[in-house]
Amino acid sequence: MANDWHFTVNGQPAETPVSWAQLKQLATAGRLEPADKVWREDMTSWEPAGSIKGLFPPSKLLPVPALVKKEPTKKNLAMKTGEHRPLDGPASTEAVAGLTEMNPYLALVLTICTGGLFGLFYASKVSSAYARRAAARKADAAGRALGRARHPVAVMVLSYLTGGIYFSYWTYRVMQECSVYTSGRDCESRSEMTLMLCFPPYAAYTALFRLPDLVKAVRKTAGAPEFSALGAVPFFLSPCMWPLMPFLAMIYQDALNQVWFTAP
Repeated sequence: MANDWHFTVNGQPAETPVSWAQLKQLATAGRLEPADKVWREDMTSWEPAGSIKGLFPPSKLLPVPALVKKEPTKKNLAMKTGEHRPLDGPASTEAVAGLTEMNPYLALVLTICTGGLFGLFYASKVSSAYARRAAARKADAAGRALGRARHPVAVMVLSYLTGGIYFSYWTYRVMQECSVYTSGRDCESRSEMTLMLCFPPYAAYTALFRLPDLVKAVRKTAGAPEFSALGAVPFFLSPCMWPLMPFLAMIYQDALNQVWFTAP
């Protein structure tokens, strides 16, 4: 439910969510510390429990660390004088932001006039910006390695552009990421990718009968709620639906992205 609170204790997600009153009781009893993380469905990411207003008395809140003044480095001085121009710096970020906020009708016209090339260029820029949002975070609070966040549209477009080759590679990578996150061990997936490339129906089999359990295990480990869109998997069981498998990959990636972005 939207009002239920998910929380962690010593870096481990609790098995069941609790109400606000129960969460406050845990804080009062000392079972929930200000450094623990909490999350609710209307929140974009996990937040320290100490940042939630009214949950802890002021005496139990974490002290604000004193700011340490650092001496300016050559790089900082160069940035101030305009001599430093990193490829992924503010100018590049502003350019991407300007592109993604362009008029949708203009983007449509440019896509039609260029035979779809502008649409591919636009999708690549949006997907790159999306992936960079999670690139800085490599592990969650429990030390589990997080997988790579990919824009679902990028998964679909690349799968079709490569005739399904990227779909097999994506399946291999997701199997790896899920196995490492849930068990800390890499699965024997390189040989699996070879089989999927040589025999494409095996890629469809893996996506239909193995990935659902792996994705659900990742979400359960992270303490994330059930992802209702995973219920659409049986729709793709018919072989006539296999050309639409990239759409199923979009569902899986969306379910995993929620964990890679919001895991405590």
